[in-house]
Amino acid sequence: MLRSLTAGIVLAFAGSRANVARTILSCAGIVVGVGALIMVVTAGDLGQRYATAFSEANAGRAATMEVSAFDRVTDLDAFEEDLGRAGAIETSVLKRIENEPPLRKGDQVFRNVEVVGVDAALGDIRRINMTQGRWFTEADLESRAPVLVVNEALAAELGDFTGVQLGSDHWADVRIVGVSQSSAYDGDWYSAYLLRAPASGELLFGPSWSPEDNSATQVAYLARIDPSDSAADEMDFGQEFTERLASASWRWGVDSQDSLMAYRSDYAETTDEVIGYLSLGLIGIAVITLTTGLLGVLNVGLVTVRERRRELATYRALGASRFTLFVAVVMEAVVVAVVAGLIALALSWAMVAAGGVVIGRLMWLPPDIAMTVPPSAALVGLGSAAFVGLLAGIIPAIRALRASVVAGLRE
Repeated sequence: MLRSLTAGIVLAFAGSRANVARTILSCAGIVVGVGALIMVVTAGDLGQRYATAFSEANAGRAATMEVSAFDRVTDLDAFEEDLGRAGAIETSVLKRIENEPPLRKGDQVFRNVEVVGVDAALGDIRRINMTQGRWFTEADLESRAPVLVVNEALAAELGDFTGVQLGSDHWADVRIVGVSQSSAYDGDWYSAYLLRAPASGELLFGPSWSPEDNSATQVAYLARIDPSDSAADEMDFGQEFTERLASASWRWGVDSQDSLMAYRSDYAETTDEVIGYLSLGLIGIAVITLTTGLLGVLNVGLVTVRERRRELATYRALGASRFTLFVAVVMEAVVVAVVAGLIALALSWAMVAAGGVVIGRLMWLPPDIAMTVPPSAALVGLGSAAFVGLLAGIIPAIRALRASVVAGLRE
């Protein structure tokens, strides 16, 4: 059988080389169909990665909860410990400073700057795309000056970051360590992240704050939990997570569960669902196109068998087995389809590379979102091409085997 299989493959390659025009005609439909399928898988992969990055930058990574306490929390450390007991893997305070403090540099004053107090752990909860400098580190907690990360719009107005001050009831020198990409979260408004640290306590919690004080009013936290946690299934009202917190709320001064609110702020599941439906629609279109290519190869294969009846009959008369001829006809279709798949892959790669250059000039993409054909798209494309060739070759091969050897030799 192995000998017959090898002989069949050799005859298939010989037949493809001997009928170049027919091979090219067979390739055309497959190139379009496989190319469409590769582009669909590539677009789906890129869309998935971009949508995930957008969601993580604006709303947090999968299973991010926003938790708010509307009563005065008398012990923030205990509150954060109970967030961990409730299932939080990482937590970060999310304290928006009331009466937005102005920022100034020299004689230029920037008002309406949205300053949000956070912890360094926010970088693990939400994707922070840095365009310059770095995100907060634990070492910044020891800084004697408040530490900021500003968005691109504010950074463009500030120029260099020397001599920058932030004001509340008085001006305080601040240190800017990085620039984050402006996102839908802040648009073109001036915004900045302020690291919660001893040096920034007065800015965040008011002039009455002291290093010994460990309380705050109306605090909000971002808490990322395990996506498999049952509390992550509650998208709108995090009742389960709230109940877990409320069971020990006396430790940090909140007496009523009504004073707590938790909800899932990310939209990872919605994004995955939309991308899934979109991918199914695009794959459906690609399959229809690929089926058209299959019919083209099938039609050319039937015509080829009819034209090669004398040749195939001669092979049979010289001792070629029926299995050898079957493999030869099927493999010829497979060879044509795979060659077409390779051509489609090369064209798709060139189109994606060119598209990446254009898109890169029009918009900023995160470093981990590269415009390229993923391995999955190449495997799906070439695998589909081979499968289509196999299907398109079976019917002509069966027809070839049914033909009479004597009738074929008489032609």
